[in-house]
Amino acid sequence: MSTGSWILIAAVVVVVVVAVALAVTAGKRKRQEADRSRAAELRDQAATQTVGIEQREAHVRETEARAETARAEAEQKLAQAERLEAEAQDRRSTVDEYRARHADSLREADEIDPDVPAAAPVTESAEPMESVDQPRHREV
Repeated sequence: MSTGSWILIAAVVVVVVVAVALAVTAGKRKRQEADRSRAAELRDQAATQTVGIEQREAHVRETEARAETARAEAEQKLAQAERLEAEAQDRRSTVDEYRARHADSLREADEIDPDVPAAAPVTESAEPMESVDQPRHREV
C-alpha cells in the first residue's frame, strides 16, 4: 500500500470518527433538550399542584382549629359537669340531713304523743312524707 492510500484511509477514519462524535454529541443535545422539556412540564405540573396543596393545607388548618375549639368546649363542659355533680352531691347531703332531722322529729313526736301506741314503729317508705299538719295516728 502506498502512502496515499494510507493517507486516504487515515482521512476516512478521521472523518468517520468526527461523524460519530458529532452524532453522539447531537444525540446528547437532543436528549438534554428532551430532558429540559420534560423537566419544564414537571415544574408546570408541580406549580399547578401547589395551588391545590395550599388549599388542602388551609383546610387542614381550619379543621385543626375547629378541633381545638371543640376540645376546649368539651373541657369546659366537663368542668361544668364536675361542678354540677359536686353541687348535686352537696345538695343531696343537705337533703339527707333534713330528711334525717325530719324523721327524728316525727319519732320524737310519736314518743311523746299519748295517742300513738308505743309499739307502732316509725318506718320510712318510698311513699310521700306525711304533712306535718296531719297526725300520724288514727283518731279514736
